[in-house]
Amino acid sequence: MTSLKLTNTSQNDELKFFGLEPTADELLWHMPITSRVVGATGTLHGGCALAAVVGALEVVTGRQLAYASAQYVSRVELGSEVTIQLELNAVGNKITQAAGSIIGDGGVVLRALCGFGGRTLPEDRCWIQDRELGDPLLCSKRPQTSETGVSFTDSTDIRIAQQTPGHGVVQYWARLPGTLASTTMGLTALADLLPSGMRVSLNKAFRGSSLDNAIRLGQRLTSEWILIEIESFVVSQAIGHGVVRIFSEDGKFLGSATQSFAITKITGELDR
Repeated sequence: MTSLKLTNTSQNDELKFFGLEPTADELLWHMPITSRVVGATGTLHGGCALAAVVGALEVVTGRQLAYASAQYVSRVELGSEVTIQLELNAVGNKITQAAGSIIGDGGVVLRALCGFGGRTLPEDRCWIQDRELGDPLLCSKRPQTSETGVSFTDSTDIRIAQQTPGHGVVQYWARLPGTLASTTMGLTALADLLPSGMRVSLNKAFRGSSLDNAIRLGQRLTSEWILIEIESFVVSQAIGHGVVRIFSEDGKFLGSATQSFAITKITGELDR
């Protein structure tokens, strides 16, 4: 095990929750694929995969994530173990540009490009309007998404804030233990919920897989709950595109993620 220095207790909690394990080489990490990080299909959840890369890179760079863009290449099954290979492409005075790959027994699972750090300016500003939000505890829980009921999203407390089948915008409340949902890794993992919202917007159940995801984070606020606002743009040639906007419990904008999803089969009417 390496003696990499963690910047705070929250960061240590993030790594433990997702199961990241450092090695003697700071650019090489391991992660077992447990039920905590798989999706409904029993393979590594895309959001958890990207969260693993950015979480390891935050430790290595000592800087906070600004953006990350991932391409999903293949799947890896529950019970496997993956290697996370990191690269520091450009280390500046204030900003680090880096990359990471997740490698399984069958080859590359994910490739990501990321940026960390930033500068302090007197003109920080947000043009996204605050959301007026209700109490998440008054919202009904979303039904389980996997056949077994054991997956990252099934173990996450997700409540339905707003969803109308056929409408393009869906809102979910989500929380992880403590305030983990509002950490870098929590936000990154939970930003990968476009397919869930798109099922509601399409009013159909379907199977498929994410092709990519690009997350951009702004101000950081500690929040037990986060609101995930999913807007589906279009489904064309069996590929859906959309955006996820993330807000704190008091309605402040935290970041966004754009994603494309390949639909392989329509399986019936909306089932959740």
